[in-house]
Amino acid sequence: MSGVLVVAEKEIRQLLRSKNVLVSAVLFIVIFGGMTAPAMLAGSDADPVQVMDQLLFYLVLVLGVFSAYLFTGQVFLREKQEGVVETLLCTPLSLREIWLGKVAGIVVPATVLSYLASVIIVLVGSAVLGTTVWPSPPVILHILVVVPAFIGAGAGLIGFAQLLLGMRENQVLNFAIIFGLIFLISFTQAILGPSFSVTWGVVAAVLALAAVIIMGTAWLTRVLSRERIVTTLPD
Repeated sequence: MSGVLVVAEKEIRQLLRSKNVLVSAVLFIVIFGGMTAPAMLAGSDADPVQVMDQLLFYLVLVLGVFSAYLFTGQVFLREKQEGVVETLLCTPLSLREIWLGKVAGIVVPATVLSYLASVIIVLVGSAVLGTTVWPSPPVILHILVVVPAFIGAGAGLIGFAQLLLGMRENQVLNFAIIFGLIFLISFTQAILGPSFSVTWGVVAAVLALAAVIIMGTAWLTRVLSRERIVTTLPD
């Protein structure tokens, strides 16, 4: 576990030094989150508290997963492009430990940004409504626990693909994975409709889905090999 933490700390430090990626992620969170909340609240006749819960339920999840997508390109793909990953492959850490450490290094900053998105949505939404609207207890649990879990699921799946595949295949698959996840979240929200209420059962179901994705991807890491990764590095 200490090796995993070392890798995670390395990736967090690297992301903090990547100013362009961080600024892009923060701007996306602030602008998209700040603009969506008033549009949804002002254009809905439903209970404002219920609309706020829905916003926090799916929008924070989408923003968090998208942040993870931006960070995986820096943590996984860029290291392959620059050949830095070869240094990690020479360590006694297993490929699963390397993968897990990198995922953990992505989850931490992406989770912080998702919490920032939650605060922005609550503040902007409350300003639009003229009164402070707090999320319900299931939504609070969703933001604190489920969103980081889903960020880890998305980052783990994309990172696994980036380690396994060549550079050209990665360009196609990465977009398919991240936008597939976001489409799934958004499509589910559209199907549920304005009467949808975030309950403990819904939160548990989403958490279970994230756990299945994480465990499934962790199991798939057994097909990774150092030789396979090296052969997919650019010349």
